[in-house]
Amino acid sequence: MKSLTITGVGPGDPSLLTLAAVEAIQESTVVSYPVSISGGESLAEQIASKWITKDKKKLPLFFPMVEDRNILKSAWRIAGNELIKMVEKGERVVFLSQGDISLFSTGSYLSKELEKYHPDCVVNLIPGVTSFSAAAAKSRLPIAFQEEQLLIMPVPDSPEQLKVILTEAALKKRVVVLLKLGRKWTWVQPLLKELKLLERSIFAERVGCSGEQIVSASDLSSESRPYFSLLLIRQNWPLIMP
Repeated sequence: MKSLTITGVGPGDPSLLTLAAVEAIQESTVVSYPVSISGGESLAEQIASKWITKDKKKLPLFFPMVEDRNILKSAWRIAGNELIKMVEKGERVVFLSQGDISLFSTGSYLSKELEKYHPDCVVNLIPGVTSFSAAAAKSRLPIAFQEEQLLIMPVPDSPEQLKVILTEAALKKRVVVLLKLGRKWTWVQPLLKELKLLERSIFAERVGCSGEQIVSASDLSSESRPYFSLLLIRQNWPLIMP
């Protein structure tokens, strides 16, 4: 039976790879991973490099960071076909995806591509540690207690949208995780200041990577931040606490 594995490799720190991910890499003969520029480097490959030994074949696959649906569909189709070629040759293939494979992940698109066009191939999925859970652990900020709600989303497109989201979150005791912060921080920071939420927010960038920064949002100016940055916003705490 044809099969391959798609595994999350966590946000950046190699020590956060799961045992299942490490075993999948060790047992593979082909290690594949995404690149956003042809011939460019892959963060997923760098994270797992300790376990990618010289005897393994490497298969970088091009996934452009664009919004054009035709370009994206073409990239997914080519990637799926390249992986299946390896599987049909008898190779044991593992595809590496940064973070968790089910959350804003290249691995999710690839899984659905294979499911649709290569249904005879069994795709094994291995979850990974997310950047926000790693950031929460390092900052000692619990993401959710008991009946609390949790909202995980990319930063919306406007201050007005975010203000509505945060106002509702305060009323419903909902913790908010905002991903893909980047340049939007230039208007998010003033909004948090207006709502008096800077000291209730944790900012994190390059989690698990060189240059990692995890601090109170109140410690930062409103200058643009890297794409791989996020916010953890907790406006309330449970009534009963230690």
